[in-house]
Amino acid sequence: MGRFRQADPVQIDRSVPRAVFAELLALALARNPWQPSPMAIAYLVELLDERVLENPSGLGDEQTLAEALLAAQADQGVDRIRRMRGLGDHALFVSGFLADSVLGGAVDADYYWQIGRSAYGDVVSGLRGRGESGSWARLYAELGERFGEFAEILAEVGDQTRPGRPRDLLGVCDRYLRTGSTRDRDLLLRAGYLAPDLSGLRWWQ
Repeated sequence: MGRFRQADPVQIDRSVPRAVFAELLALALARNPWQPSPMAIAYLVELLDERVLENPSGLGDEQTLAEALLAAQADQGVDRIRRMRGLGDHALFVSGFLADSVLGGAVDADYYWQIGRSAYGDVVSGLRGRGESGSWARLYAELGERFGEFAEILAEVGDQTRPGRPRDLLGVCDRYLRTGSTRDRDLLLRAGYLAPDLSGLRWWQ
């Protein structure tokens, strides 16, 4: 379950420059009722730039997210922080920018969210354990605590890079019922489906 390799990878234009990601991210944030910290916004732009240009599917082996989490937990010190950060970044990118690629798969979005939140939380603990409680620790705490909302923002950016792509509306509906995603509710409403407001039940709040 939850294998890193995507069975049906999303085609992405790798020539998109960093400035375009920054602009698309700003447009997505303008439609949201909350604003991440400037450091978090810069981190998202860097994440998009690195992941899209280097390897859109993220990873090249068949290890599951849960297995990767256990392996990272066996590390210590800087190596553990580095691996946990990479795991959190991967979970955020896949469940956000590549959100539609996990529809109908062996695992769903909240699986990625749980792993990502846990990984970023571990990064925070590792940094604070080394006496580093400044801006980097606050950044990863923000990413972990609002992981689902960051994933939704990246999903909106992904939508803008793949306009007109057909959607699995049943998959979107299932994901909405699981997560209460405001983005998924908007997608269903625009497609003519009735979608009750579940925002007050979103488990990451």
